[in-house]
Amino acid sequence: MALIPPWTRDNDKRFELALVIFPEGSPYFLEYIAEFLQKPLEEVKYYYDAILVYDVVLIESGKYALPKYPEAYYVSLTEATESKHGETNQIPRIIPWTEEEHREFVTSTQVASHAQKYDKRQKLDSKKRKRWSVLDITLESTKGKSDFGDVDDDDVLMYISDDDD
Repeated sequence: MALIPPWTRDNDKRFELALVIFPEGSPYFLEYIAEFLQKPLEEVKYYYDAILVYDVVLIESGKYALPKYPEAYYVSLTEATESKHGETNQIPRIIPWTEEEHREFVTSTQVASHAQKYDKRQKLDSKKRKRWSVLDITLESTKGKSDFGDVDDDDVLMYISDDDD
């Protein structure tokens, strides 16, 4: 048998992952793992038989002592399955954005899209109108607010006319 090179920690981790992906009883089990790891089949067989199986036999026979962990590392099954954030079946409360947050965080494309939708809603008969949208921000609702920079409301209003309907 050729000399088998030692595996790196990364190789060991990928081998562990392959053991999870390809169940032990499946046909061509080691062949699939060798292909997954891109390693020769002989090398995978060696590590499986001489390292993994041998280690498991040692542990099960009691010839290899498991490490002693501090009591703090052990938790009951109840503690391990308990939610850290209170009730597990409680639905998190969603807080809608405010007008100011919408004004600050929408992109120019979103503004254009919302403007088109707003215009459509304004043209609908009041009986056919859907619910009011937080996106329906008008110049009147923004008066006196500095969110629009140094632009005067009068400068903006001169570009808007009633003839555009």
